[in-house]
Amino acid sequence: MAMTVELIVVSLFVVLAVAGGVMAARSRQILYNIIGLGISLFGIAGLFLQLGSPFVAAMQLLIYIGGIVVAIVFAMMLSMAMTIDPPARSLPKTIFAAIGSGLFLAGLVGLLNNTTFETRPTAGNEAWAVSRIGNALLEHYNLVFETLSVVLLLAIIGAILIARRDRTPA
Repeated sequence: MAMTVELIVVSLFVVLAVAGGVMAARSRQILYNIIGLGISLFGIAGLFLQLGSPFVAAMQLLIYIGGIVVAIVFAMMLSMAMTIDPPARSLPKTIFAAIGSGLFLAGLVGLLNNTTFETRPTAGNEAWAVSRIGNALLEHYNLVFETLSVVLLLAIIGAILIARRDRTPA
């Protein structure tokens, strides 16, 4: 198989997503876990971009990286918990986890080998136009859109109240 530029870019985004996930799962410092999550989400946004969905990629960057990761960083700063104590490991648990993961991987590979994938025609760029999605959000889904903004505002107010209550002297 010839290495095209597109294949190299997709491979780089996959490596970025997997490396960020490993960093998020393996680090003992909470800040490094959050940075790993952000790197992984950035890699996934790049994959959405390569799949021809720039709107979903932009929303991935804005909502998940710009909102969720930043909110987690604020929560971490407010809680002042900077490290995670590692759980106790035992050899039987490690062996059981390795066997379970291997069986799951073997089943997944077997499933993928026995599945035929069909290509379907895409809807084209006009179906994913930002103006069309914006009109749909503000015309047909306006109530849901506004309700979501109120729920997010209440979540932020609740987080501030919880953080203030923990810091007041008893």
